[in-house]
Amino acid sequence: MAPQQSLKELVTNTISDGKRLLTAQVNLTTTELSQTSRTIGQISLLALIAVSLISAGGIFTLIAIAYILVALGLPVWAGFLIVAVVLFLVAAILGVVIKGKGKSIKAPPVAREEWKKTSESLAALNKLSE
Repeated sequence: MAPQQSLKELVTNTISDGKRLLTAQVNLTTTELSQTSRTIGQISLLALIAVSLISAGGIFTLIAIAYILVALGLPVWAGFLIVAVVLFLVAAILGVVIKGKGKSIKAPPVAREEWKKTSESLAALNKLSE
């Protein structure tokens, strides 16, 4: 028959196990947040590229289309207005794409669930010790 552990040994083992569990949960949370950060970085890069392309494309498009419309008989102001409306529509479409990508960002689900379980377990242990 194996000797029974003393209360001090049980408490020491429980504290040690708790420290290992908390360390594992911190590592899990860090990993999940790192993945989320990468997604946010990708979305930000796409948004920056979109804004840059809209700016550069807007300048060239405004000039080229304005001259084409003027050549077709429209006043210069009308050509520039038409081009501006088109650019705003493209920007709106890109905004919808960026918003859709942003919705894919979620809180770290596994880590959140593990923190909840740990909290509940520690609360139960606390009640037992009272």
